[in-house]
Parts: sequence; C-alpha cells; structure tokens
Amino acid sequence: MYSSARTAAISSSLKSPVSRKGSNLSEYDLESGERTPLLIPRVRFAPETDERSRQLQAVQTTAFLAILTLLLFLLFGIIIAVYLLLLQVPSPWPVSHPFYLVERNVWWEETTAKFELSPLEKHATQNVIILHTRSEPCHDQATCIQLVQKLQNDAWNQNGSHIPYNFLIGGDGKTYEGRGWKSQHGFLSFPGLNDTIVVGMIGTFNDQRPDLVMYAETKALLTESIRRFSLVPSYRLYGVIDNSILDNDAAGLYAELKEWRHWKGFVTV
Repeated sequence: MYSSARTAAISSSLKSPVSRKGSNLSEYDLESGERTPLLIPRVRFAPETDERSRQLQAVQTTAFLAILTLLLFLLFGIIIAVYLLLLQVPSPWPVSHPFYLVERNVWWEETTAKFELSPLEKHATQNVIILHTRSEPCHDQATCIQLVQKLQNDAWNQNGSHIPYNFLIGGDGKTYEGRGWKSQHGFLSFPGLNDTIVVGMIGTFNDQRPDLVMYAETKALLTESIRRFSLVPSYRLYGVIDNSILDNDAAGLYAELKEWRHWKGFVTV
C-alpha cells in the first residue's frame, strides 16, 4: 500500500509541475546561471540583384574609359593633322610695316549716291595684279585723297563707272580703298574678274622705283587680305604690259616686284 501511494505521488508530480515558492519559474524553466543552448546567428546573403548591379557598373566604367581613350586619340590625331596642314601652307613674309587702310567713305564725295559694284563670285581671290596709276605721286593723306578722287572722277566721266582699282597705295604708306575685297575690279581688258584683285601704285614709275614705304604697305595689304580670307596664301602676282605705251612702262615698279616669291609674270593688254 505504501508503495502504491508513493507511485501515485510521483506520477502526480510529473503531470503537474510545481512552481517554486517566490519565483515565477516553473520546474522546467531555466534557472539563473544555467547555460542556454547555442543560438546560430542568421546569415544575410546579398541579393542576386546587387551582384548584377556591381557587374553592370564595372562594365559601364570600362566602356566609359574606352570611349574616353578613343576620343583622346582622335583629338590628338586632329591636332597633328592641322599642324601638318599648316606646315604645307606658305606663310606670308613677316611684316614690320603696319597696315593702314583709308576706307572709301573718307574720300568718297557723293554722299547721296551709292557705290554700286558687281560682287565677286569667289570669296578668296587667287590673283593679284599691280600697276601704276600714271599720275602724280603723293606723300601725305590730303594729297593722296585728292588724287584718288581725281581717278574716280575720270573713270566716271569717261566710262560712267567707278574707280577701277580694288586698292591704291599712296606714297604716305597707306592703303586707299577703291572697290575693296568684295567687288570685281573695273579693268575690262584684264583677266579674272572674279578671282583677281587689282592694286594701283599712285604715281608714275618708269625710270624710278616707288618709295620703300609703298612696297612695305603693299606687303601689309597682301598679308591683311590673307588674314581676312579674301586672298589665298598661294596667290599669284602679276604685272601689266600695255603694248600701246612705252617699252619701259612701269619698269621701275616691276624691278622690285620681280624678286617677290609669288611673282608669275605679266598680263598683256
């Protein structure tokens, strides 16, 4: 009987755990100081999209560097090509004399009339014809303006046209604008209306040469014409032979011009 009662008590205690007095822990709760089972930390793996994003970024960086390298090579090639092209273009002689242009409106007397001319069909001309005006020389601006005005009046009275020269060079070392860079010259017997600039040296230079300042200003005019893209750097320079005039016509003028490297000979009229 005693054995049966003991067995029943044990069985009862197993079915209903008894809480410890003064404690909220049950019989099966862990007491303070007991070791808890090891907790396996959660490992957070990077999403697959992050890996793809890194790969895409790497590809984009590589492509950008490749394009940048290609552009640098292209730019370097362009610089080399331009440099080689400039080496092939004949540069004008160094000019120490400054270019001084007296524009048409300074000497043009007819303020109410228009200076209407035929425009050049080519922007940059290829030929330059130089001749003397067979007039008195001038050595100051006032005298040169008077001579330019006389040439204009003579052309108008004889042919009903304007001064035939594109530019004139005075003994004062200045360039006087006639028809300018954008209009055809007015010498109908000269070739190349659309590709030629005619420059008149004010004076008569059969036996004597023009003053050195006139040659210097002529060089300055040609250099300025190239700078303005109104004359090609490889232009051709000509003089004029008029069979109806003396054999030594402008001989003094051309004695110097024949030594210039762009000189190509004479135009016969």
